[in-house]
Amino acid sequence: MTDKQLNYLRMVPVERGVLDIPTNSAIWIGNTFVVQAKAKVQQIFDQILLDAGLTEADLHGNTTNKEQLWKDTATMGVHMNIGTKAWAENTTPEQPVLAEAMHYTYTDLTQCAIQEALVKMNFILGKVNAIPVLELPNVNITPLQITTYTSDIAALTLANPQFRIAQVVKSAATGDIVAQMKLLKKAMKKQDNLIHTYRLLHGTFVTTYDNGRKIIDLGKTMKTEEDVLHPGEHVAWFHNKYLPGDTLTLRNHSVLASVKVFISDGTTVPATGGYVLAPDSEIKLSIPDDFGGVFGHNVIVESLSATDDAHVTGILAKGKSSSSAPTPPLV
Repeated sequence: MTDKQLNYLRMVPVERGVLDIPTNSAIWIGNTFVVQAKAKVQQIFDQILLDAGLTEADLHGNTTNKEQLWKDTATMGVHMNIGTKAWAENTTPEQPVLAEAMHYTYTDLTQCAIQEALVKMNFILGKVNAIPVLELPNVNITPLQITTYTSDIAALTLANPQFRIAQVVKSAATGDIVAQMKLLKKAMKKQDNLIHTYRLLHGTFVTTYDNGRKIIDLGKTMKTEEDVLHPGEHVAWFHNKYLPGDTLTLRNHSVLASVKVFISDGTTVPATGGYVLAPDSEIKLSIPDDFGGVFGHNVIVESLSATDDAHVTGILAKGKSSSSAPTPPLV
């Protein structure tokens, strides 16, 4: 399955979510044509995933579960790291090289791309497995903890959409998928035409639908992050992953929650600056020009909502981006 096909498939659940918002579904639910068109799109979409050996979670990731699993695995990883370091410093003979290598903190295991975190976690696992079982109690590590840590890393790996897609792509029924993708695009176009008949009476609904129809191109030179932020929560993305002149595109998928984005050398929310990203909108920012010319090594995304979760996607492109997303005023 190609990147272009995967990008298209990622759009379909987003569009379905737009249609299923209660205020939107109330507009079309009584229209038999729309109901049938929507069901046809879903039928073809489900068949493509079945043929490819994918699930919908593989396209976007089960973000909430994945984030909690990531945090839990990182917490255990820190315990394994400090235990291994202590063992290396106190075993006979001492192992100073190993002790120096065990330097990972919770931030190191969480404030980075998930693929990078998995590399670090597996490194720690390899080192802790080298400690003799009878010496584990000396550093307060148990065999059960190592088993749990191993299982959590495996689960987190499977929860990583890019990894899962890479696993199944070779076994996909390529010919069937190509044919099904043509049918899906035709069915989506039929649904588009029906929704556009509501433009005069429900212009905002149609505009929202068209926004959901945009396809995010995750090319080979791009990196992505995605989080669901609880009210008042913030996250740091893309640590040391970009240079001046690169482009950051953010999309806020939320219906009600706004977010604010900054760049900073720290991982806390800066007191000033930043861009506000309204619900159901996107922005394109050049680093560092669109941040007042001030460069920082982390992208900070903060939820501004006091009541609703904010679902945000960030796309980092090397150099200029062809994204059509607008750039709002600096606040």
